[in-house]
Amino acid sequence: MTRPALVAWIAARLWLLVSLAAAPAFAQTPLSPTEPVELTRSGQFYLADATEEPPDADRLAEWLARKTPVDHVSLLGGRYWFHATVRNDAPATQWVIDPHASLMEHVGGWVYVGAQPPQTFVTGYHADTPYMLHYGSDITLPRGSSAHVLLRIDSRYFARLPGIDIQTRADYRRIVISENVLALFALGALLTLALYNLFMFLGTRDKALLYYALYLLAATAGWGLTFHLPAQWLGWHGLQWHYLPFFLMVVFNTLFYIEFLQLREAAPRLAWAGYANLVLALVLLPSCFIATSWAHTLATITITISLTLALVAGLLRLWSGYLPARYFLAAFLALLLPALVILPANLGLSQDMVRNPELITLLGSTADAILLAFALADKIRLLGIEKDGYLVQLHRALDQASTDALTGIGNRHAFDRALSALTAADSSVGLMLVMIDLDGLKRINDERGHAHGDALLCEFSRQLQTLRDHDMTVFRLGGDEFAVLGDMRHEDETRRDMRRFEERLHAAGFEGCGISFGIAFGSEITSSSQLLIHADARMYRHKSTKRDAPESAAQAFNPRRA
Repeated sequence: MTRPALVAWIAARLWLLVSLAAAPAFAQTPLSPTEPVELTRSGQFYLADATEEPPDADRLAEWLARKTPVDHVSLLGGRYWFHATVRNDAPATQWVIDPHASLMEHVGGWVYVGAQPPQTFVTGYHADTPYMLHYGSDITLPRGSSAHVLLRIDSRYFARLPGIDIQTRADYRRIVISENVLALFALGALLTLALYNLFMFLGTRDKALLYYALYLLAATAGWGLTFHLPAQWLGWHGLQWHYLPFFLMVVFNTLFYIEFLQLREAAPRLAWAGYANLVLALVLLPSCFIATSWAHTLATITITISLTLALVAGLLRLWSGYLPARYFLAAFLALLLPALVILPANLGLSQDMVRNPELITLLGSTADAILLAFALADKIRLLGIEKDGYLVQLHRALDQASTDALTGIGNRHAFDRALSALTAADSSVGLMLVMIDLDGLKRINDERGHAHGDALLCEFSRQLQTLRDHDMTVFRLGGDEFAVLGDMRHEDETRRDMRRFEERLHAAGFEGCGISFGIAFGSEITSSSQLLIHADARMYRHKSTKRDAPESAAQAFNPRRA
């Protein structure tokens, strides 16, 4: 061996000795039989290179000494080793190592127990995991043994800082069942609400229902991908599609709250701010395919902006008295509370405060969806009340437009509508029209004043209204002209009533007044105008006969057709 080669060999051995001396003493983490142990609190992440795992525990310290330790993984993805040492003093021997809290594409595991060959497992997004919707893998640790846990984690991005727990297999199974039931229930609720509101939109064409349904469909797709349902159920792995639904959630949520809160009219600046964030989400959406590592962070930013704008808009609309904003605010608070815990971790600003942040956020999204459904129902209820109020006002306006202000009976407008409807009906042949002139009104106005003339009109109208007992309708057409619509079967009673009305008017102090009338029948004519002409002609004939031959005119009151 040449002298330079010898020097290089000695330097390499000295560097190895120094590295081994500087290698940290492995602190053993005791396992708990009752609760999960977070290995990330005591373990260490290292940057990964092309080297393979050590074949046994004896070479682990030397192997780790060559690695570069890091405080945490980068959310933009990468390759990392993780090492922790545990000691099992618990009676349980069946354990589960559970990488969680973030998507991880590939996770390889080696567990070194004494001189035994390492226990190995593979889990992660692309693996066939033994536990549905979870990354947990089974290991065996004899009681009283110590073990080195070594994981190789590769991923194009991390949703947040990964957690790595170890707990008994029985406890882990219970947690998996509970979390899966909650996750599937929440996803089912989102999908059900989406389809229901889409069906409601088809019937009502309310855009708020459409945007809400599309928002829920995007949420269902996004959370289904987050929980790896397509990967584990269908074997479809498309990581670049994972955040596409979340960008679309921003789009549809923005359209929904702008439409629901009527921001274009009530708060146009907030509406434009929402549209700007919508455009931002669409601009950033291609990052799912061309910059997958950044998609999670960019989606988190647009979602945060969208939630903030929605919250501000809801507060402003509630402050302005828009009552449907009550449930809207409750819905976004249900989503915002878990978001305040989750979103900082999504941006790498803090550690997760809960074991399964995806599940907490999914449950918050489901509560948000249910409360938004209440908000839509409340809006529909209030719109119904408002519509009923408008209908009442409309009916009142129609009544006022169809009522004579002085006498309270129907006016000319009401008469025209009633006559047109009755003459157009199949039963018009039995229709009877009575045209009436109140004689002497002008003379009473001139001699005794208009107040006395108005009193005469009101008294005569009260008399006419007694005809309603025969299902007849009475109208004042203007001035001293009146009309009655009814059935021709009541012709005789009507003639007698006209004589009685005249006598009552005289008894009430309105001497000098009289009643002239003419009757026409639907069986005589083919149109409403002809009916009017016939009745008018007979009324004027009766008036002239009263003037020229009073005795003959009296016969009109007898029970026979005039």
